[in-house]
Amino acid sequence: MQQALVTPDRIPEWIPGTMTMDSSRRDWKGLTLKGYHYDRQDAAIPPMRDYMIVAYDGQPTSMRRSSGGPWQSATVGKGKISLLTRAEQSTWSWAEPIIVRHIYLSHDGLEQTALTVFGRDPQSVEIDDHIAADDPLILNCFQMLENELKCGELGQRLMVDALRSQIAVHMLRNYARIRMTSDASSAFSESERRRIIEMIEDRLSEDISLDDLADAVGRSAFHFSRQFKSEFGIAPYAYVIRKRVAKAQEMLRQSKTAHKVVALECGFADQSHFCRTFRKVVGTTPAKYQNGA
Repeated sequence: MQQALVTPDRIPEWIPGTMTMDSSRRDWKGLTLKGYHYDRQDAAIPPMRDYMIVAYDGQPTSMRRSSGGPWQSATVGKGKISLLTRAEQSTWSWAEPIIVRHIYLSHDGLEQTALTVFGRDPQSVEIDDHIAADDPLILNCFQMLENELKCGELGQRLMVDALRSQIAVHMLRNYARIRMTSDASSAFSESERRRIIEMIEDRLSEDISLDDLADAVGRSAFHFSRQFKSEFGIAPYAYVIRKRVAKAQEMLRQSKTAHKVVALECGFADQSHFCRTFRKVVGTTPAKYQNGA
């Protein structure tokens, strides 16, 4: 019987440690961020559902890895990352306590991104383990995701979706072996365009995610984002902002509605955020616009 693939929330059963951060309660589709303090140990990593990217903090230590064959070793520490593939059992051993952050990236998301990057449906995507790599882009994504986890505001889901796509593209370019199959169509049909526009207009007061929009037309988030910009001329997030400002303009023209109410009904984080965005897009403040100045 084939062994079930292990989800990120079950990893501590095999690698005991003290958790320092966890995004699993957030609505982050296809990506999970976790942090741990680990004592020195030998860890038998089970076949995982997702790819695991590890960023290290603290002092350097020796890291060893084996998947049943010869042991490989390297020095890890601040500025280094490790990459663990999915669906493969391996053993990792480190000589000193370590402080780490993990990004778990779904395989489905990676394959969907491959469809967009290469314009064709991938037959397979394979990524090998890497014990220690220098990768500033991935480290920057770690930091941005940690910032979103700590203090993300309205638009967090769109930001996380964009970071997930950036990580996936980077992994495909730098770490993956890909076999392709047939060509894939990309343009939105007329019914898909209507569905996208109606969904945005109906949910302006909500925190609409890139995944929500992509799922509505059966596309990957990265594929959807690229095609949306090609057909609408701007990125999805910018389009949503324009629609929110347009709704605010309509409300301000029709009544003396309080600005904090307009901000709430148009999906802005607060009145201050509404005023800043309105002035940037329209070129004047909501008060002056409302008064006809």
